[in-house]
Amino acid sequence: MARDLPPLALAYHGVADVSLSRDPDRLFVRPEDLRRQVAKLREWGYRLVSFGDLAAEANRAGLGALTFDDGLVDNLETLAPLLSELDAPATVFVVSGWLGNPHPAAPWTRIVNPNELRGLRDAGLEIGGHSATHADLSKLSYEDAREELARGKRELEEILGEPVEVAAYPYGRANEDTIRACREAGFRAACAATARGSWDDSHFLPRQDMDNGCTMLGLRLKRDDRYETLMRLRPARAARRVSRRVTTALR
Repeated sequence: MARDLPPLALAYHGVADVSLSRDPDRLFVRPEDLRRQVAKLREWGYRLVSFGDLAAEANRAGLGALTFDDGLVDNLETLAPLLSELDAPATVFVVSGWLGNPHPAAPWTRIVNPNELRGLRDAGLEIGGHSATHADLSKLSYEDAREELARGKRELEEILGEPVEVAAYPYGRANEDTIRACREAGFRAACAATARGSWDDSHFLPRQDMDNGCTMLGLRLKRDDRYETLMRLRPARAARRVSRRVTTALR
């Protein structure tokens, strides 16, 4: 039942059918894999919402959010039509200082330009902040982190003409100063990485990383609210537990 499902936010980057030689950082998921993952989430009973709606809910059980970092152009060209077909919402967290430029880890593609950013919004995707320069905010002072977040928010809002209310910390990293800076920058919610996040803090919500090597078994483990405990076990013990799940992973 949906009320028994832990809330789940999944973190992607791009959607494209590319080889590992072109995508060594595994930033891209194939469209057919994303389609299967969305179908599986719904089969399990998840109701997909935007990250902003997930963060706003007091009772998040059974809610799932698809999020995409950086603002790659395929989010407009491939992802938006696919989500429309699937009737699935999503949130794109955009690095304002990268707009129109090649992606540093995938220079064969680029980040959306300002007009394409508006196209993402017009296609129904929620736009969130991902800082101005993708700096590791946990290594910055409170003042610098606040400026990095506030600048990114301001630049996106100037293009969109509307508030940008949610954020994702670059690399999923944040400390107490970062979280305070995010609140002061005017964001109402933000997400960190899985091991660091907490569903009890609206500015430190966890996300599960997804990459193009994630199997359906991997998705099931990420769904499990005991996933982090499992991953902290010794490898051999974890492997035994994983093997017991294999036979039921696709049910």
